[in-house]
Amino acid sequence: MWKYAFTAALMMLAVSCSSTLTPDQSALSNVDKHARVRDMPVAWDSPNIYEKYDPKGKSALKKSWTRKFDASGISFNDKRTCTLVTRQHVVMARHYKRSVGEPVVFHDRRGRWCQRTIAKSLDVNGDVAIGLLNEPVPASYKVYPLLVAEPKLEESLLGELVIVTDQNRRLFVHEVASVRGTNIRFIFDEKKQIGFGKRLVSGDSGNPSFVMIGGEPVLIETHTTGGWGAGPFYGNALLQQKLEEAIRALGAGGSLRTVRWQ
Repeated sequence: MWKYAFTAALMMLAVSCSSTLTPDQSALSNVDKHARVRDMPVAWDSPNIYEKYDPKGKSALKKSWTRKFDASGISFNDKRTCTLVTRQHVVMARHYKRSVGEPVVFHDRRGRWCQRTIAKSLDVNGDVAIGLLNEPVPASYKVYPLLVAEPKLEESLLGELVIVTDQNRRLFVHEVASVRGTNIRFIFDEKKQIGFGKRLVSGDSGNPSFVMIGGEPVLIETHTTGGWGAGPFYGNALLQQKLEEAIRALGAGGSLRTVRWQ
């Protein structure tokens, strides 16, 4: 597909994590604080995040450029992908969301797993839903910031390269084609030969896309449609307001973090 009403025992399992969850980056690739997405891919290198993926235990990260990307805040154990925006809240595609009680599994930068469940969820705005996890995740799992909603942000993002994820736990490099209100759309230019591209298909909905700022991934979109990808724009002020309102309504504290584009 490349181009370029649970039992007590189950509830205990639902909040389990691997032991020794202190972050350890020693064997992982570092990203320069000034790097953008264009600086990360290695030509023809594998787009796979994992060499071996186990939704019930430790996984092995792929020895590829993808190690430069921190995917620990993305839950890939189900095609209905969840992405952390606080320690206890995840965003999903509204039309392809997980149900209350379903497991949400994360793997940290060392491949160690952590499982939670969806305790509650709310539809937010457009094709965005937010879920409350039954317990917060530890500090070794990435919570993704959003872009500060500021004047002319949409214009400044045009042509910017973004990291696009899919249901098979891979990273692709697409380009911002347009931003209109609460929606963003991508394209892929094979001639630029910067990483692989993929035409998204059924099952990719809800997978997140990112820009890079200060060496960290910043959530910019979750997939709604196919093609090169399009969906809600997380740098939009209205969407951020609706997200904050939903986070407060769901409870457990926490709020969005934002970072400036330039």
